[in-house]
Amino acid sequence: MTEDALIDQPDRPPGANPVADLADALLAELVTQSEPVSIARLSKKLRARHSSLLRCVAYLADDCIGQQPGLGWVHAEQDGDRTMLVLTEKGRAACIATK
Repeated sequence: MTEDALIDQPDRPPGANPVADLADALLAELVTQSEPVSIARLSKKLRARHSSLLRCVAYLADDCIGQQPGLGWVHAEQDGDRTMLVLTEKGRAACIATK
């Protein structure tokens, strides 16, 4: 998945790419947060399955999928049993650049 596929594109009709739509919604929510947010809370707010959100985060984080590195826009951290997500500076800059 490329950076361009995840940035809100006015010419992309809603629903044309559900993964990109979820990524856009996740980034839009995280850019408004100053503290890490639990993936469970984000899943409820975005009305997305927990597993779908985790797959989306895999592309947005800096983990490699196959030989392709992630974008490094989102950082996931464990807080006990909870997975917390926060936008990285690189992710925040990408979100601000597209507004």
